Amino acid sequence: MGPELRIPAPTTRHRAALAKSSQLTAIFRRMYKPQAAMITPEAVIKVLNQAKVKFILMGTHGIGGWRSEPRATQDVDVLVRKSHHRKAVAAVKKAFSDLQVQDLPAVTRFLDPLDGKPVIDLMKPEEDFYREVFKNPVRVGKTHLIPNLEAALASKYAAMISPHRPAEKKALDEGDFISMVAQNYEVIDLALLFSLGEMVKTNGGVEIQRFVVQAKAGQRLAP
Repeated sequence: MGPELRIPAPTTRHRAALAKSSQLTAIFRRMYKPQAAMITPEAVIKVLNQAKVKFILMGTHGIGGWRSEPRATQDVDVLVRKSHHRKAVAAVKKAFSDLQVQDLPAVTRFLDPLDGKPVIDLMKPEEDFYREVFKNPVRVGKTHLIPNLEAALASKYAAMISPHRPAEKKALDEGDFISMVAQNYEVIDLALLFSLGEMVKTNGGVEIQRFVVQAKAGQRLAP
């Protein structure tokens, strides 16, 4: 299906999904980790906007509107334009000074000092796929951008095949992928998805399209 047939997802859908995933995360933290850093995606978005950083909200908070329903998550994932990464880091450090900072090749990670787990990830677009995400994002009101449907699917595909990602997180990624396909199958641009899959890995285009077929059939995703 070509992009000219696309039906844009309403802004209200994505805004409501963010509010719900943020609320679910806050409830979970109050119940099970009351001493944890209470960092909301809305707060991170506000800090980055005030610093005039170009960014895309990724991860669970960014794709919630593409899923059949939002879910909770521990961290806020943000893809930052390469030229804006330094000022993004400075702004987040200033706003959330209690967090510990870990700078890695692909991400600058802000950790909860209570347990050392990440609560904010400022992702670096070092790979072709992540640079592509910036080309056609979806605007959510006046506050932020999220990945388009195909980029959201490809980001979950990249996470699922990562050799460094824990199995429990890959299971969540698979669930996200299946949910997004089930919710949006009729408007997925399969040609675009193929090209994004190829950017994730060699021959990834064929595999990600196969995953779409399996997800549509209600099956687990098998390589």
